[in-house]
Amino acid sequence: MDTLPSSDKTMSAEPHLPDMSKKEESDLLKKGIVALNENKIDISIQIFKDYLEVNDENAKVLFYLGQARLKNNQPEKALKHYTKAVKLDPDNSDLLIHLGIVHEQLSEYEKAKTCYEKAIEIQPNNAKAYCQLGIYYAEINQHDLAMEYFIMANKISPQDASIYINLGYTSDVSGDDAKAIEYYKTAIELDSNDASAWFLLGIVYKDNNEHDLAKLSFEKALTIKADYVSAYINLGILYFLEVKYEESENMFKTALSLETNNSEVNYYLGLIAAKHSFHEKAIEYFNIAIEKNGLNEESYLNMAKSFMEIDDNEMALETLIRAYKLNSFNFDIVYQLGFVYFLQANYDKAIKYFDNALKIKPNHRDSYYYKAIALIRQDKYSKAMKCFKLILNLYPEDHYTLYQQSLVYLSSQEKKKAIILLRKAKDLGNEEAEEMLKIMEE
Repeated sequence: MDTLPSSDKTMSAEPHLPDMSKKEESDLLKKGIVALNENKIDISIQIFKDYLEVNDENAKVLFYLGQARLKNNQPEKALKHYTKAVKLDPDNSDLLIHLGIVHEQLSEYEKAKTCYEKAIEIQPNNAKAYCQLGIYYAEINQHDLAMEYFIMANKISPQDASIYINLGYTSDVSGDDAKAIEYYKTAIELDSNDASAWFLLGIVYKDNNEHDLAKLSFEKALTIKADYVSAYINLGILYFLEVKYEESENMFKTALSLETNNSEVNYYLGLIAAKHSFHEKAIEYFNIAIEKNGLNEESYLNMAKSFMEIDDNEMALETLIRAYKLNSFNFDIVYQLGFVYFLQANYDKAIKYFDNALKIKPNHRDSYYYKAIALIRQDKYSKAMKCFKLILNLYPEDHYTLYQQSLVYLSSQEKKKAIILLRKAKDLGNEEAEEMLKIMEE
């Protein structure tokens, strides 16, 4: 399941700090805040640094500099600024929350927890602190505890849409989809312009195969946030599942224009290219998905299938071996390895992988069938006939198997048995059996 967007896991509000003196409310500081709000990050950082050269013990400026560092993807430097700000104002619960968020971003979960708990000690009715503790427990998969903290936050701040989103997310991962939908809808009632609430509602609908409702939710998220990559991806997946490849491709290409190296997008574009028999293009997309370390196993598998379609069995084999190293229990990978070895006339290895495939999926018809053909080509007729019998026990009207059985009988000069099987195969629609009977009658 998709995780909460990062923007919904953090809080960017300014902490409640004492008012600055007139000197501190300088034009320089105002320019820094304006630059930060306009995402002119480098300018804002330089302004705040210049300000701190004059007064390096201003907690509010340190906070803003920390915010700028976070926007500049520098959490280690943000941590340094927040830590100093907390030392200057140790009883400020909001500053402690922001310090905890940075610790969490750096995977320092216990330190984050300590910050949130300290914030609650200082300010027992701080809903944000309870909410962040809930997020902390959700991150470490203790969802029952997470729910308790979200409920406490909700009691303090019952009109906060973001808390309902967290309640919905936790309900979803705990398997209570109905409750998740209820929480997300409440969040939307409180703030209909929260794109993440619409998106996460769409995810629940998608997981429950309510595709029309899911599409409406994702589309609503996109009307609010036009660059919502995950919404485009999930719409693309829904159209793909509905075999609407043109619509699906449009969604994925839009997502790709926003996030060029997204592995999931490239993977699905590869699948669509393969569906249209553009296998060279499909291989390109799968390669990009692999390079970006996403969906490697399935990308290797589907890339191998495209290699097989263009008769490059050597590359198909090489690619399948890589997939097998990632997951030797993936049935499709194991079976396809057997099939490529079969195409290369390496029958010992083909049989080995067909046997492995049958351990995973005991009644797989094609594994028995091609194993039987491989055995025939090794002159192991009795073993091949056992495979054919197993197929016919499962599928009594499998005319391909009946026809192959007849050929084995013909090779051993058992003409009567062969004719009975050929006639049966012919009646079931096997054209080769019909031609063989004509030849024999001549």
